[in-house]
Amino acid sequence: MKKAFCISIFCSAISLFAAEWASDYQSMSAFQKSNGRTGYVKPIATYVGTVLNGNWISSASIGRGLSFEGGLPFQIALIESGDRNYHSSSLGNIPTIFGGKAEGGLGGNEDLHGLSVFTLPYLQIGASFFYTRMALRGMYFPSVSELKGYNLLSFGIQHSFGHFFIEKLPPAFQNFDVSLFFGYNSAYIGYAPDKWKGQLDLDFGTTYTAVVFGYKPFKMMEVMLSLGYQTVSMEAGGSMDAYTKDGIYQGKINPDVDLDGRGGFRMGIELSFAFGDAYHPVVGYNVGANHSLNANVLYFKQDLNIGNSSAKKELNAEEKTGEVAAENKP
Repeated sequence: MKKAFCISIFCSAISLFAAEWASDYQSMSAFQKSNGRTGYVKPIATYVGTVLNGNWISSASIGRGLSFEGGLPFQIALIESGDRNYHSSSLGNIPTIFGGKAEGGLGGNEDLHGLSVFTLPYLQIGASFFYTRMALRGMYFPSVSELKGYNLLSFGIQHSFGHFFIEKLPPAFQNFDVSLFFGYNSAYIGYAPDKWKGQLDLDFGTTYTAVVFGYKPFKMMEVMLSLGYQTVSMEAGGSMDAYTKDGIYQGKINPDVDLDGRGGFRMGIELSFAFGDAYHPVVGYNVGANHSLNANVLYFKQDLNIGNSSAKKELNAEEKTGEVAAENKP
């Protein structure tokens, strides 16, 4: 009898301290400031910033003429091991929402732990004229199952400075250009676990400022280096009544976390191609807050013969003036 009692106590201890995934309630409650677990959800802001701050640039060079562009860029962020754990002053190193199992219900989310990459879809269009380019992004998804909505509205502006100095460079370097870019993203994601009432509302704001250097070793290819600074903020709102899968009420959660994701320096190395008159894919690799891949393979650009004609007229007029002056010389 005594032996059976000891075995029972031992088994209870194992089950008490066994590592496990966080429940939906434990994961969602981290979006409430009073629980002191903002580090658990901070990687969400970081990866949203990494994805939305990428894939803005299609070329460092912007012409004088009018052109239009558009496509479906993909920025793929690689979820790194350093973002699967965070340090708590009271609990030490514990999992984030992307982390693994842990004791006491402080593990990561089982579904998100299985992710190795993170991305968000969006459409992008743009137009350029007189060495300046404006780009717009947007996307909208209605409520589908546990996703309660996703929308994005963004703008970016870029100006090329190459026309000030290209002609002064040696011929071998006249395919070089440099431009300045600024982009802003505003995004919303809504979510609620199955059988819950209410929802979690997440609002994101990101910025990216960069200097872009470009060189065209061939007419159909441009090598680009971008050096910039990025920011991202996340604000949680909404209200949720939590229930177990069996319909048992667990309590109310009022998300109110307001935090900044990991930002700072960002560097990108990209290759831009021009196949034919319209197809302009861009691929590349970025480092900064974390690592990501540019897969802008569905991108198109069309140049119109507007604006360039005036430049040609000015050039022809200058040439004719020079010829007349030469003829009038004694």
